[in-house]
Formats: sequence, C-alpha cells, structure tokens
Amino acid sequence: MEKIKSGFAFHCHHDVLVEWVYDFDERVKVIKLYKPKKERPLRLRLFKMIPTDRSTINLTKFLDARDKAWKSYAMAREAYTKEFNKHTKYFIELHKELCPNCPWDGKTIFLK
Repeated sequence: MEKIKSGFAFHCHHDVLVEWVYDFDERVKVIKLYKPKKERPLRLRLFKMIPTDRSTINLTKFLDARDKAWKSYAMAREAYTKEFNKHTKYFIELHKELCPNCPWDGKTIFLK
C-alpha cells in the first residue's frame, strides 16, 4: 500500500479530530522534535492519514472553500493593518509616555 503524504488525517493536532495535512512526514518530525516527550508516543500512535477512498468529502469543494476563506481572511487582515497603521505614530508616543525606560526598539523588548 502506498504511503499517503497529504490529505485528511486524524489527530494532527491534539485538539482537532480531523484536518487537512500537507506533509505527514514533516508533521511527524515536528512532533518528535518539539512536542513534550511524554506526549510524543500518544501523538505518534494516534496521528493517522485517512485513506483517500475512505473520505466522503469532495476534496475539490473542500479546497475551493478553504482557498476562498483564506482570501477573505487576507483581505480582512490587509484592511485591518491599513487602518491600524494610520495610528502608529499615536501608539509610539503613547508608549513613550506610559512605558518610560522601556527597552522596546521597534522589534523586541529583549536587548541584544
């Protein structure tokens, strides 16, 4: 049987039953490297790709809906960022007033 690398899977993340996985092997690598050691055996045992012939979802419709949602999100995020950026100068001045002696350098509070 051919190994499925992308598609729907069970338990890719601990709090989601089924979701789309782009790269099974990459996710396994992330689990092995970054998840708490005590969680790894259970995560690896339960993380399973769903065989394509067992999925009843029309994949094309699913992917189209996902792409439409991401485009909507991107448009909303762009509008939010544009509006927020209009007020950057105000927040910088307010920060100087309310956070004296703050090490913020425009990117981080941690000094190098």
